[in-house]
Amino acid sequence: MTLIADTSLSATDHQHLVAKINTILDQLMKLQTNWESNMKSLQVSYEERLKEVRSMRKRINATLDELEKTTLKELDEVKASWNASFKFDVDACSRLRIKLTHLNQTLQETGKKNAELAFIAYQKSAQMLKQVDKYLNNNSVQREVSLKLIVYNDIKAYLSNLTVLGQTIHVQKELTMQESSDKAISVAGTTPVSVRLPDGANCDIRGICSLFNGQILVADNKGLKLLDLQHKVVCECDMSWSQYDMCLITPCQVAVILDRSIQFVSVNSGKLVKGRELQLQHTCRGVAHHQENLYVTSRTALYKYTLTGTLVNKMYEDTSTSLTGNCLELIFKKKIMSK
Repeated sequence: MTLIADTSLSATDHQHLVAKINTILDQLMKLQTNWESNMKSLQVSYEERLKEVRSMRKRINATLDELEKTTLKELDEVKASWNASFKFDVDACSRLRIKLTHLNQTLQETGKKNAELAFIAYQKSAQMLKQVDKYLNNNSVQREVSLKLIVYNDIKAYLSNLTVLGQTIHVQKELTMQESSDKAISVAGTTPVSVRLPDGANCDIRGICSLFNGQILVADNKGLKLLDLQHKVVCECDMSWSQYDMCLITPCQVAVILDRSIQFVSVNSGKLVKGRELQLQHTCRGVAHHQENLYVTSRTALYKYTLTGTLVNKMYEDTSTSLTGNCLELIFKKKIMSK
């Protein structure tokens, strides 16, 4: 047994131990500072997202107010138009009634006093009766007019299907180490997965996107399929045309390339919900999203669009063959990522 008193600690060992403790203390302090900074960053991002939600609500309210204003204006215009038509008919009917009443009184008064005046009154009355008969025949069928509003229930149905205004997710950023983009990716293994539905057509998969929660979207023929964590098809959304490609716009929204359009589709509570569709003036074969812009290939060219569908410019074109723009990745890497 060695007594503590018999042991000796050299000055060098003592210095190394103190240095190690100080190093660990510095690391702990940095870690604590990072956690505290993380809490502040979380609060800042929370307040920013809160502003986004409230701003979105204001924009929705403003849009609904504008729809209401336009609808009421149209309602007033239709009512005013029919009121003007009815007033014209009321005035015409009133004029004829007054004239005919006056002639009737004249006919009764002159018939007793003067035969010549009575004859003249008779002639005028006969002409007036023809005019009134024509007016009555033209208005023999009267229809009661009322206003009816054909409500666009799609608006209510779409809002009713939503459970939230947006999906809340967490985004983690590595603070201590940043991996190189040139790092090689190796395949650890493969697992065959079937996304073919019963009585469905043969699979023709043109695009795959992984969502923030681990679910997967697959563009197969004319159907966009949502796969759960067990890679089972849990929802399908039919498209108007065969799909050629797709890319992520947000963690829960994709842009799907059809023949001459881009269809936005969102994932909401396990359902696929179609959004806007951008109609383009050229064929579409590939798409990528980068810094709030869409990069779309036709058969021979690469175009840059805003997310609202505004063409920024044609960035590149190769007409050496008719299929040079079919592979977006090659052109995109060569012309976009190098800039």
